[in-house]
Amino acid sequence: MRIVVFGGGMQGRVIARNLAARDEKPEVIIADLNEVAGLESTIKSVKANVLNKEEVGNVLKSADAAVLAVPSSIAHDALRNLIETGVAIVDVSFTPDPPLSLNAEAVKSGSCVVVDCGVAPGLSHLLVGRAYAELGGLDKVRILVGGMAQNPPPVFHHAVYFNASDLLAEYVRPARARISGKDIAPNPFDAPIEQHQDHEAGRLDAFLSDGLRSLLDSYPDVPDMVERTLRLDGHMETMRRLNELGLFDDDSIHATAKKLGSKYSADKYPDFLLMVVEATRGNKTLAWRLMDRATNCESAMSRTTGYTTAAMAMVLAKKQFAKPGVFAPEKVGEETGIAQIIVDDLKERGVKTEAVEATLGAPTR
Repeated sequence: MRIVVFGGGMQGRVIARNLAARDEKPEVIIADLNEVAGLESTIKSVKANVLNKEEVGNVLKSADAAVLAVPSSIAHDALRNLIETGVAIVDVSFTPDPPLSLNAEAVKSGSCVVVDCGVAPGLSHLLVGRAYAELGGLDKVRILVGGMAQNPPPVFHHAVYFNASDLLAEYVRPARARISGKDIAPNPFDAPIEQHQDHEAGRLDAFLSDGLRSLLDSYPDVPDMVERTLRLDGHMETMRRLNELGLFDDDSIHATAKKLGSKYSADKYPDFLLMVVEATRGNKTLAWRLMDRATNCESAMSRTTGYTTAAMAMVLAKKQFAKPGVFAPEKVGEETGIAQIIVDDLKERGVKTEAVEATLGAPTR
């Protein structure tokens, strides 16, 4: 079994290590513009430009699956090059919108592609798809998710666990959701903030964010769908003040991101990640809770995202899901047993997703 990971950054390395440590002992290769140093002996490194079709084709000869973990700015063009080879692909690059427009090209080449396959979107959407299939449709979807500092700094009450500019985009990008059958897209600062009480993490802010992505199009029949980003109590007040000062305006936001990324870097503040997924039809609700903490020099954000991607790569390499086309995670989750395969895979590696009783949203403020 041969799996190629395109992208030698932190996320690509986490995925590669996860794959190489498996009992199946797949041949794992990281392909990047430059040779990646410091890899385990079980992982190979090759130089390849993901935007060069010929180089991509050479690297993917005899490959059973590929993982795309490159910057979002080049991800769409890179994915098109991978699709042309016909290899099965898991994409965790998160372009501004899911690249479902490449479906016809994937069907033509015979490539099975699963996009947006991290933790949220990714695992969250797989579980929603599973619930949709098991309950025969849904009336309501509610996703709560956030990576937060275990010992947060004062005032900011947070740290930067992925690209700082992408982090700040969560606070200013219109938050697409659906309430009572009506699609909405308010500025997150203009939408009411809920509070979520967790038995481990305590009281958390839950603000409306733009994480539903493909779910809104996949399930137009579901009248209520929201995703809320979780943050430690007090963080949103700080962010609101920074926004009022104009530090999130178009001409200031990149400089703000750079300063926050430097001052509150992830390596200074180990994280934990909490996710709750609730899906309801009538009086029946399926709900799951995931709690993970940074360990073994890997952040909880990297673990939960990378491990989900690696698990899906194994599903594709084993041809447990092999339909040609580009699929959002929820559509894969509708397939019998696939979501449970992913959940069990993560549990085996210390990331536990447990079935729980649904909770009601707390009063807004």
